[in-house]
Amino acid sequence: MIRTATVLACAAFALAMAAPVHAEPAGPDVYTLQVFGGVEERGDTAISWHRATTLTCDPAGGGHAKAEEACDLIAEHGGIAGVTSAGDGFCTMEYRPVTVRVTGAEEYEETFGNQCVMNSTKGAIFDF
Repeated sequence: MIRTATVLACAAFALAMAAPVHAEPAGPDVYTLQVFGGVEERGDTAISWHRATTLTCDPAGGGHAKAEEACDLIAEHGGIAGVTSAGDGFCTMEYRPVTVRVTGAEEYEETFGNQCVMNSTKGAIFDF
């Protein structure tokens, strides 16, 4: 009788261990987005600028003013690097470089000739 109880207890334990484990749902994708303006010399002064925000996707949010539109672009193209032409319009050939940097859910960095080119290429992603 004790032997049967031991076998049943072992069988129950084995079944419990084989039961599927419910994983916690994945958290939202969080991106830190930064845009840096190139250094411009004006007389004796050198001027540069920087802006940054946080973008959360799934659900869309964070400090980004156009979070839903930005997250839709990211999802549609499989990541920020995959977005190559998100806007319409013409840009001047003015060279005022801007560099974008992304950390968090994706690591990405690229320099564009000016803000117009950046916005035409990446759409709402860096429009904050």
